[in-house]
Amino acid sequence: MTELTDGTVLVTGAGSGIGAAIAHAVAVAGAAVAVNDIDPAAATATADAVTAGGGTAYPVPGDVADPATAGGVVTAARERLGGLTGLVNNVGVVRAAPLRSIDAAGWDAVMRIDCASALYCAQAALPALTGGGAVVNIASLCGIHPAPGAGAYNAAKAAVITLTQQMALEWGVDGIRVNAVAPGIVSGTNFSASSRDPAAAARRGHAVPLGRTGAAQDIAPVVVFLLSDAARYMTGQVLAVDGGLGVALQTLLPT
Repeated sequence: MTELTDGTVLVTGAGSGIGAAIAHAVAVAGAAVAVNDIDPAAATATADAVTAGGGTAYPVPGDVADPATAGGVVTAARERLGGLTGLVNNVGVVRAAPLRSIDAAGWDAVMRIDCASALYCAQAALPALTGGGAVVNIASLCGIHPAPGAGAYNAAKAAVITLTQQMALEWGVDGIRVNAVAPGIVSGTNFSASSRDPAAAARRGHAVPLGRTGAAQDIAPVVVFLLSDAARYMTGQVLAVDGGLGVALQTLLPT
């Protein structure tokens, strides 16, 4: 099992879904976790659940899409954990709208929440991570293969991928590794029809080579790996955790 013994990790957007699964997995691997969410009750609920499972976790609520608040969240995490060895930028939101109709406020909000928040948190964490820390940014398969009707989300997640590569390029000299995970269709979150409708999940699962949609628990171990010493010579990489959907897209074309 991948270990994060003595690690101290901040996970943003961890009140539910993929973020909560990551917080649990990080704790199981041996790290203490700072659980962030914009909803204080959700952050506390995840932290309490991690603690009840034998882990060490502290809630650090706040809106990390605001640069001033992001700095405060990172500072609070460092103080509660006694340092910071890892950062997982998981905050994200989907606001379905085609590009022809999305307004400036909607576009800016998605870009700020889904992409800029990762920069704000990483900048604030940089001094603590220098010398051997790791950052994992949660991107999406949609940032590689755009989905219809979610233009701002697709663009923001593509930006997260390039941001990851730029961070890796600039901060490798500081001993900081930066990688991204690009989930495919993940059921059990609030982001897609496959989460709201089991029948939709089943239909979509037929298009996935592994025969099912993903779960948050499929994503979390990959994040733990990237945080760990097992990935010590990896940086600037994007790992698609999609059940093979990305390589199967051509098979979905009508014959």
